Amino acid sequence: MELDIDDAYAELGLTPRATEAEVKAAWRRLAARWHPDRNGSPDAVQRMQRLNRALEEIRRARLEADEQAAAAEAAQAAAQQAPETEDEDPEDDEAQVPPRTLHLDVPLTLEEAAFGGIHELQGEVTEDCPDCEAAGFTMQSGGCPECEGSGRVQRPAWFGWLASVAECEACGGRGIGRRPCGSCGGSGKAPAREYHYRVRIPAGVRDGDLLHVEGRDGEALELRIELLPHEFFELDADGTVRCEIPVDGFAWAANRWAEVPTPGGLRQMRLDRSHLVYRLKGQGFPSGRGGPRGDCIVKVEPLFPEQLDEAQEALIEQLVASNSGDPDTAPGARFLAWDEVLRVWQKGLPGRPRRDGGA
Repeated sequence: MELDIDDAYAELGLTPRATEAEVKAAWRRLAARWHPDRNGSPDAVQRMQRLNRALEEIRRARLEADEQAAAAEAAQAAAQQAPETEDEDPEDDEAQVPPRTLHLDVPLTLEEAAFGGIHELQGEVTEDCPDCEAAGFTMQSGGCPECEGSGRVQRPAWFGWLASVAECEACGGRGIGRRPCGSCGGSGKAPAREYHYRVRIPAGVRDGDLLHVEGRDGEALELRIELLPHEFFELDADGTVRCEIPVDGFAWAANRWAEVPTPGGLRQMRLDRSHLVYRLKGQGFPSGRGGPRGDCIVKVEPLFPEQLDEAQEALIEQLVASNSGDPDTAPGARFLAWDEVLRVWQKGLPGRPRRDGGA
């Protein structure tokens, strides 16, 4: 499956203005990261295939562009040999249209911002009317025909001999003639136009970051990143991600495994009844664009039933008996020794008869 040329450049994190050397360098860098021999991720094979298709599409497009350029040069050389039939204005060639910038807000989840990737932007944008400069009207030569340039008009009252003076609505009291702009119909806005872009968002962008991307037809994109609030993750400035999760109290006491969330997905973590806070190295958010990922701090809340049912009570009794009643185990032997210490201590309490023959 062939890629669109814009998608091909976006896949390599480049713009169409990238040089041949930059294209090769970007492909080598990404291939070294995603080659299945080096990356055990289940997405590595598919990502490597996309990178190869992107490189092939860019090379094909550039080959076609070179062929078209050669044909155009040949046609231009032939045209230069023919006599000129029309006068040309050199100023037309020198006139340059200033680039237009499209400002867009890009909302991202914490996970999308952490790993980046291709993001699709589409919608409509309404800009100021260029003909009237957003005023909605154009000026007429001479004074306003409604008020004859005075800016005031007389309004008849209920009786013919009474009248009031009011501001002229046609010219807004300025006395200068104006008429609605024919291009925008007086709204001051140009017709809405649609846009559709696919851009690569770098990994590690933060809320408020500005990205400048080259669009099509000389248009530039200024993207403002908006990091959406997360349901249970909190992000620190150094890339540390924090979350608090409930876990089964009995599983926590038994040091069992639990699934915990990270920005990259669920991870298996062994619980430890001596700890409530755990640190997962390198499972957080990038410390900066392209930087290493921070840690994920997980705080667990062991949950126990408020009241034990009969089955749970029976199981607890079995656990107690197996733990403290078996002298062959370390806890059982220690409990027996402790019971002996208590018996000796209790015999020596004041008020109890002594059997050593004393008074």
